[in-house]
Amino acid sequence: MVAVSPVDPSSPDAARSVGWSVSLRGVGRDRAGTPILRDIDLEIAPGRIVAFVGPSGCGASTLLRLVSGAERPDTGTVEIEGRLGAAAPRVLEVRDRAPVARFGRARTGIVAAARLAGSAHAEAEADRLCALVGLSGADKSVHRLSHGDRQRWAIARALASRPRAIVLDDALAALHTTARAETRDRLVRELRDRGVTTLWATRDTAEAAAVADELVIMDAGRIVAAGCPDEVYARLSDAAVAEVLGPVSAVPGIVEGLTVEVWGQELPLAESAHDGHCEVVVRPENVLLVGPDSPGVDGVVEESTFLGSVRRSTVLTSDGSRVVVEHAPERRLGDREPVRLALAIVPATVRPIG
Repeated sequence: MVAVSPVDPSSPDAARSVGWSVSLRGVGRDRAGTPILRDIDLEIAPGRIVAFVGPSGCGASTLLRLVSGAERPDTGTVEIEGRLGAAAPRVLEVRDRAPVARFGRARTGIVAAARLAGSAHAEAEADRLCALVGLSGADKSVHRLSHGDRQRWAIARALASRPRAIVLDDALAALHTTARAETRDRLVRELRDRGVTTLWATRDTAEAAAVADELVIMDAGRIVAAGCPDEVYARLSDAAVAEVLGPVSAVPGIVEGLTVEVWGQELPLAESAHDGHCEVVVRPENVLLVGPDSPGVDGVVEESTFLGSVRRSTVLTSDGSRVVVEHAPERRLGDREPVRLALAIVPATVRPIG
């Protein structure tokens, strides 16, 4: 684990900036006649971190390119700090695979960016930022760095320029799991400390939820949900949202009044619903393996995968549902092994059948 010295608040290089506001109104973008973005309306307040997640081709990367000025919208407007087009200030962009010059040392590029931004302590700031992102090969030529270290370098150089706003498009994708989480947490603290408005696109839904003040779910070029992460995660009744934030399972139930009956259990409803047959949408962590005499449903294991801290198993139940359950890693389940499932007593999300 890399130890990073905290920013000295008395240092002129550590002064907290005021992030830029970002506003998209009625934004659309086509390529070769194919809509990539449609009717995007989004207001991002200064200093907020907004994370974007969605299936491949959802349009998140294009949205970030519009904000950075790398592309122009076909319809609508993109305002940065209240200004449009060429008059708008430039928003820095760090992408998964940004092109790099063939020559030039990594640390030298970070020092140069800090000096250009007016840093009075450019050398020390470069060292601090290299430690922050975990870049150990700072004396190498940039083009000789590994993919992951190039990402670290690009982030450090962007931070050295003292951005007021930044877009990060899968900027940590090449880092392995532990290093990615550690670097992510240090980067988020730095962005918050400096008040940098941040648009962060990622394929990792857990990362999106961990970094975001606001989580935006995109699908087919549209924003389908937006809000604080816990509110968005609760929107299981929306199929597009549930698919992105999955895995989720749908099992049959019957709504009566304020409860839903499923597998012989009565669960409170998360929100009101019409009486009658429905689908109950459940997350793996709310499905339980129980004993043979407990309320629930019988099933057989179709597959089981070890994920480190948990195992994730798929069970075909006697009512024909395929249900994903997460359970303790020491509980090994073999193919075709009989099991019994129940649901945790938590408010249930339901949706109409058909």
